[in-house]
Formats: sequence, structure tokens, C-alpha cells
Amino acid sequence: MSPSEGSALERKKDVRRSTRLSRQIPIVITSLDPAHSFSGKYETTVVNAHGCGVILPERLEKETPVVVEVISNGQSRQAKVVLAISVVEGVSWLLGFEFDSPSGIFWRIENPPADWWRI
Repeated sequence: MSPSEGSALERKKDVRRSTRLSRQIPIVITSLDPAHSFSGKYETTVVNAHGCGVILPERLEKETPVVVEVISNGQSRQAKVVLAISVVEGVSWLLGFEFDSPSGIFWRIENPPADWWRI
């Protein structure tokens, strides 16, 4: 692979599928993994049409299936854990959740980014 092909691959990996917005939206996260019973109320730190980021006091393993429910309107969507980063060692984790299917309207954001509508 030539150096230019390598950098093109790196750029492609950096491209977001949908714009992230910094929003604190109250949600309930419930694990669908029978081996790991978990449910709690939290706030998102970032959202996009493909999922969200949330800081939790508990680490969930990658690929753990969950339901994300928006408290204000009861909308829910299935997702899975795709990222787990320790924020405070042993105390809190930033978890990334990816929806099973993206939605530009799930978060009910006023004037969402244009790329949320190309889903």
C-alpha cells in the first residue's frame, strides 16, 4: 500500500456518519443481556443520528445490547455498546452506544444537522 493510500484510509476512518451534538438529554439505559442486569437514569453527553455517549458509574462490555429510552417522550431504541473509556479509574466510564438502526428524529433536536436527514 502506498503512503497516499494509507492516509486515505485514515481519513475515511475519521469521517463521522452523522454530526455529533453536545446535549444533556435525560435517558434510561437498560441492559438486554440476561447475564448482566442493569438499568439506570442518566444524561447523554453527546448525541447523533447513530447513537449517543453517556458517562456511567458502571462499565458495560462492548457489544452489550441495551435499550435507550428518552425520558421526556418515552421513545426507545435498541443499541449496543461500541466504546468504553475509563473517565475516573474504577469510578466512571464514557460509553458509546450505537443504535441498531439510525434515526434523525429520535432525539427530537430542533434544527438538527443536515446529515441526520440523509439516513
